[in-house]
Amino acid sequence: MMMQVVTMFSRYSNTASSPVLIASGIATFALGLFALGPVSAFLVDRYGRKRTFVHSVTILLLLSLLFYLDIDLLTASLIRFIEGALFGLAQVALGSTILNDMTKSERRTYSDYSYSWAALFAIPVGFALAIFIIGNWGNNVAVLAIAGAIFISEIIIFRLNIPFRAPIKTPTFSLDRFWQKNDILPFINLMAFSFAVGYYLSHLNHILPFIFIGIGVVIARILRVMIFANADVRAEIVSGMLLSLAALLIPLASDSASSLKASDVLFGAGLGITSSRFLLYFLKLIGHCQRGTAQNTFMISRECGYALGFVCGFIYTTPYLPVVIVLLALIFYITVTHPWFLKHNNRYFKFREV
Repeated sequence: MMMQVVTMFSRYSNTASSPVLIASGIATFALGLFALGPVSAFLVDRYGRKRTFVHSVTILLLLSLLFYLDIDLLTASLIRFIEGALFGLAQVALGSTILNDMTKSERRTYSDYSYSWAALFAIPVGFALAIFIIGNWGNNVAVLAIAGAIFISEIIIFRLNIPFRAPIKTPTFSLDRFWQKNDILPFINLMAFSFAVGYYLSHLNHILPFIFIGIGVVIARILRVMIFANADVRAEIVSGMLLSLAALLIPLASDSASSLKASDVLFGAGLGITSSRFLLYFLKLIGHCQRGTAQNTFMISRECGYALGFVCGFIYTTPYLPVVIVLLALIFYITVTHPWFLKHNNRYFKFREV
């Protein structure tokens, strides 16, 4: 879905629509995540995990092909909203249900963690691929590439042999597998950091920065294994936010090509280290059988932060705003989120297990 951000800007930037309106239209995707949330658990239980995912993604694929047509920005914004709703439902079926049901209990934290890393890699890869395809073959080919990627994900899950699970009579409306109230402080903290990520991405319009951000994410994964495996639980988030701060401050001191490349790498590393570690905070603040709910709350926090930051990036052009936001997020984490977490965490798996 990151590729669609680029295709929408490519299509509507040459119209009378302002960049703020285009960004707002793109951001309706995040609003859509809340549309089916209260009924998502019921739909997954009533119609089955695999069927819910496949049907949601099929409609998502058909909607993505509408961007091949000549549609106005208002229609495109409505489509993005519906796509957000379907994506949220598919996320509940896959990330919050199928992923955990098909993983042994002792490996579920690792599978959740790997799933979150896949989403992180999708950010620079999606943007870079879309820019490359549009630059070489045009916007319509990028639309077809998006549909192709959605189709591949659908086929992969369709071919999985998912064991039968008896219905558990979930109420029609509930917060199960949608929203975990115990995660409110990490939710606010991660959303603030993700706001800075969205703001930063809104100012990039070439393929090279996304390649270096992707390199930074890869470095973050390596650092996680080699350096942070046995570190203090605060080390990763503090280090990640400090790397992000450094990345935001470097362009203020120098705008040379090498400085900007270093900034992108550092930002990718900070993004990977910070976001992935926050997931474990979400998972440790839950009760029994609430892992999927925490996973979905974590996803909503990131997506809402990205969307808000992306829109604000076109309203305010100051480079100091993301610096202030990350600094406030770091202070909030050290003084509020982490002390509160130590008092309220309910699970005892070790942070270094992943």
